[in-house]
Amino acid sequence: MKKLFFLVLICLLSSYAFGQEQANETGTVPLSMVFHNFGWNALNSITYNYGLNYIGAGLGTWVFIESGLDWKWNRLAYNNEWMPNIGGYANYIGYAVPAITPLTLYFTGLATKDEKLQITAMALTQTIMLTMLIQSPLKIVTGRTWPGIVDGWDSPMSKRSDRTDNYSGEFNWFNFDAVGGWPSGHTANAFAAAATISQIYYDNTLLKVAMFSYASLVGLGMSVYDHWASDVFAGALIGYAIGTTVGRSYRRYIENSGKEEKISFYITPNSIGVIIKQGI
Repeated sequence: MKKLFFLVLICLLSSYAFGQEQANETGTVPLSMVFHNFGWNALNSITYNYGLNYIGAGLGTWVFIESGLDWKWNRLAYNNEWMPNIGGYANYIGYAVPAITPLTLYFTGLATKDEKLQITAMALTQTIMLTMLIQSPLKIVTGRTWPGIVDGWDSPMSKRSDRTDNYSGEFNWFNFDAVGGWPSGHTANAFAAAATISQIYYDNTLLKVAMFSYASLVGLGMSVYDHWASDVFAGALIGYAIGTTVGRSYRRYIENSGKEEKISFYITPNSIGVIIKQGI
């Protein structure tokens, strides 16, 4: 429910300025930029790398389960309480950073009249939206059993299990649980954000290393908290596909800004239409 509420809130806030044109003169990027190339980005996020990222996520999960890696890693975290305790921080960070970062970048960009920062904020927001739209149905369909590592003090749905049999391969198809399960949403969001920023700031090696280090730490934390290791593996591949697609789309926009026709869709209380502005 938290994810659904967050997604709806983003959509409402993003549509607030749906009728504005881009205003380079004032250094302000309209919030409607969140929907830049949205349909194609959604499609390309799924077909990225010919869909091999999604196929790899599925096959990799099968390997993790069949090889016993999932269960062994689960037992290691289960028997060492300090691991899920530290992993809990990744849970909080995974919720806070995706919400705070776009807002911080956007308002910083407004204050400094830095359009690239504002556009990056829009790209990250679209990345979050697409990640939720893609990974939530996968969770609902697969219905993977929670790993049962933590005590349930944070999430009543993720309780410490007393089972001793290897249930890493237990999937409850179509159980409509869009919170836990396969893939890891926290990991997908983290890797999607890292890939998005890495595409937009492709020439900043230090930033790219920092972003993927952050994403890896979030994934590692989730694998010892309330996800199987293969959930994290799958989330990383899926998130990377989404983030790379969105990042490339916005980078092309930034690089071609002012050199081609700009097409924007607008809605006002009294009219609806399309604005085509010829670049110089």
